[in-house]
Amino acid sequence: MENKTFLISRYLTAFIIILGITFTEIDKLNFFAIILILLFIINTQLRYFLFRDISVPVFISIIFDFIFGYILYKNYNGLLLPYFIIGIIDSFFLIENFSKYILGSLGLLIFLYAGNELPLYELLSYITAIITLGLISSIIKKEQNRTLKAEELYHRLRKSEDELIKTNHELEAYADSIKELSILKERNRISREIHDSVGHSLSTIIIQLGAIEKIANDNGEAASLMASNLRDFTKNGLEEIRKALRELKPKEFKEYETLLAIEGLIKDFSKLTGIDVKLGFSKNKWQLDEETSLVLYRVVQEFLSNSARHGKATKISIFMHFSISDLIVTMQDNGIGTNEITPGLGLTSISERVGELGGNLSYESKEGKGFLLRVVLKPVKS
Repeated sequence: MENKTFLISRYLTAFIIILGITFTEIDKLNFFAIILILLFIINTQLRYFLFRDISVPVFISIIFDFIFGYILYKNYNGLLLPYFIIGIIDSFFLIENFSKYILGSLGLLIFLYAGNELPLYELLSYITAIITLGLISSIIKKEQNRTLKAEELYHRLRKSEDELIKTNHELEAYADSIKELSILKERNRISREIHDSVGHSLSTIIIQLGAIEKIANDNGEAASLMASNLRDFTKNGLEEIRKALRELKPKEFKEYETLLAIEGLIKDFSKLTGIDVKLGFSKNKWQLDEETSLVLYRVVQEFLSNSARHGKATKISIFMHFSISDLIVTMQDNGIGTNEITPGLGLTSISERVGELGGNLSYESKEGKGFLLRVVLKPVKS
């Protein structure tokens, strides 16, 4: 909208200049006058649409505007104001620093010098119009700058909001993953504790009752019967406990064994290095076979090691996505990065291991952008 308005105003000004010359000195409207008018028009358009953000070319262009205006008016008469009005307005509209006042004052002086033969009242009305338009242009420019700053701030806030939403989603997924792992670990710990303590005690009771039963056979049938009943009762109790343990032990635990091992690796790594590592995974999970689990563990181990030693990273994120046919593991750090990746022994080794499983490994890095490692495996479903 703004460009269209200024474009129309510039052509309208040129049209008024031509009409002014035509109605006052039509016999003077020669080839040279037409060339000057065309140069005047081209200069104003180039200034606004090509050089408007470059101070020096705009400054020079406005000075040429004043020179063209002076030459056209002195040689071909016409209306004085149109020759100078665009240059003076552009001085306030396109120039940001104090030089706009210098340019505006220079244009006004050339304007006064060119129109020194005009009646005083006419000259004063022109000056009033120029000053008014100059002030209006300056106000419009300030408002435009405020609008642009407000729009820029709005876009920055929107970007920050999007980043916060994304981070929040990542934290929610991470929290869910940690919660799920913690619950499963606790259930598994309780199951193991019951098995190790209560199960052992009851097994001992059964053995002792068997011994009592043998001794009681020599001293009385009643004692033998009681010991036998007690042994059966204890045996049944043990079976009930084992049944409860099987129900308590999460069926999904096998699917988490690899994740728990990796989580343990990450916790130890974070304690030793102080690097913040986040582990996340999709809701659907598979039980990984022993070979795949080992390779995955080594890949994560190598990535953590490289991020600390070579990348100088302070944050690492690891996400495991179990799709229908693939396990996609994405690992990224915020380290120093590099534009030229030279695979070392460790990276080459894990790449070969992944390849032996029918998977693939890819990585990318840029200086200052950290390191990204992506592994695609085809685990065996249980």
